[in-house]
Amino acid sequence: MGVKYGREFSRNYSLFQVVAYTEFSLKYQVNTGHPLFIYKGEGLSEIFYQEGGVNRIYEEFGKIASKPGYFDIAADNFLRVAEEIKPYFLGKSLIKDVEGLKRLYELYLDYWYGESVIWVAPLIESLSPEIKARGLAIREQTQDLTSLRDEMFDRNLKVLFPELGELVHFLLPKSVFGDKTISELSEEASGFSKGFIYFGGNIYIGSQNEVLKNLNIELKEIDSKAKIDSVHGQSASSGVAKGHVKIVLTSKDLNKVIEGDILVSPMTRPDFLPAMKVALAFVTDEGGITCHAAIVSREMNKPCIIGTKIASKVLHDGDEVEVDADKGIVKILSRA
Repeated sequence: MGVKYGREFSRNYSLFQVVAYTEFSLKYQVNTGHPLFIYKGEGLSEIFYQEGGVNRIYEEFGKIASKPGYFDIAADNFLRVAEEIKPYFLGKSLIKDVEGLKRLYELYLDYWYGESVIWVAPLIESLSPEIKARGLAIREQTQDLTSLRDEMFDRNLKVLFPELGELVHFLLPKSVFGDKTISELSEEASGFSKGFIYFGGNIYIGSQNEVLKNLNIELKEIDSKAKIDSVHGQSASSGVAKGHVKIVLTSKDLNKVIEGDILVSPMTRPDFLPAMKVALAFVTDEGGITCHAAIVSREMNKPCIIGTKIASKVLHDGDEVEVDADKGIVKILSRA
């Protein structure tokens, strides 16, 4: 029997971000466990951990943030890095060559580390109220920036390799930094675009089942066709709404949402706001009471249920549901 891994979250990570997710922890010698990334050729990359893996990451960064005097140093450094990388997140600055991309990549690793310390700090009971408050304030201050990172590497890689178009999303850092030819990069990225598994610093293509078998990993996946009549989560904004589900994975899905729909997503981001304005209610797989969906739902006074873990997997476009955010229950009224 293999080591069991469960899905924790989904993201529109480019391969540059997938690799950075592992490499920032190596650079700063932080134990973030052994995440497993699976991309199936469409939609988002899914990130799996062994049971309790995400909590162990919180504990690790909690220890770091709790070191006497360390948090303010980390916070000041993070704000400096955030200010430096901000023009790249916003698309106001673009790199000019591979050396510039290397510098941006290293800066991004610094940003990710600092963000991890900052975002975990408000959750650590042993930290002082002042530190928690500063962590939360910085988190809110940089939240919009963080949501823009999905496009940053793609945008800059297109400057260097315009011939590759959307395939830049599947370029490996070591291949770009290793001076591979355009032809070699194109062939490699094309293969990864059809699906890949990234684990332990290595990337694999081919049969997912065979790769996982060789890695001695067993997935605890959600059965998207399971017969269920409700989904449960945490209420972030009270109220009740009925409507038809629209699954929003990336910004490309925003146009699906029309007046009166229920927006369902792994997590929302600031660029989802146009769709959120017309939706009746929001349901997410992830998030806590200070996540983007929770904050926006309270501002808009719309029902919102967060942290369902499975909503975007077991609900489908066109399903009619009732979102009872008073009770934290999404009732499935009829299937599309």
